[in-house]
Amino acid sequence: MTGIGHLSSAFLVKSKFKDVPLWILLISTEVVELVWIVLNLNPFGFSPPLEFMKIELPFLYIGNMKLLSQQYSHSLVGGILIGIVFFFLLKSLKVSSATRYIAVALAASGHWFLDLLVHDHDLKLLPLSSAPIIGPIVSLDPSNPELGISAAAPLLGFAIQAILSAIGAYVFTKNFEFPAEHGKRNFIIGIIVLNLFSLPIFVKGMMTLVIRSEAWMAGIVFADMLFAAIVILYLSKTVIAKESSR
Repeated sequence: MTGIGHLSSAFLVKSKFKDVPLWILLISTEVVELVWIVLNLNPFGFSPPLEFMKIELPFLYIGNMKLLSQQYSHSLVGGILIGIVFFFLLKSLKVSSATRYIAVALAASGHWFLDLLVHDHDLKLLPLSSAPIIGPIVSLDPSNPELGISAAAPLLGFAIQAILSAIGAYVFTKNFEFPAEHGKRNFIIGIIVLNLFSLPIFVKGMMTLVIRSEAWMAGIVFADMLFAAIVILYLSKTVIAKESSR
């Protein structure tokens, strides 16, 4: 699942915790991905790396990214621990008095459950190298049952992401008003466009010339989530919680 898929889950959490700043929830949904990027780039020179992936070249689509080791960032317990650390970091920096632990925890742990819908056989419950690997939740390729939906049926994986994103956006627009002229319309258009921007990695051959290495993949993942988060924050900067939904 790409950036917009995970970031959209922040809309659901924001609708229940209206006083928590949206930017905090957006980071919370992707904080484990940020850890994943750092561990895969391995700037500290760990040998062997704490986490690593393998990109099959030529890179054709999302199924050519193999997450060989990601037990710290993409295990359920690991994600919860990362969310706890992020929460206390926010508190220590006194970023916002409205920060709620449960809101950050829901957003951070939700990342793992969204990945479980579409990932290959590469997720764990515990952040241990010896922990059993689980998934995929649904296998569509009898010849390779370890492939998840995004690898076995990439366009279906994209559709699932788009549907979940649409649900998050719908709940958000039902709970918040957009005072700016055409604000709600622009927000909806923005979410649609962000989903379309994520489509190329699900279509075989569209990213072949862009992704040439594992480092490039990590960089693109970061750029994707950063761009999507900035667009979302810009389009929702004037929203006001509806009194009737409290």
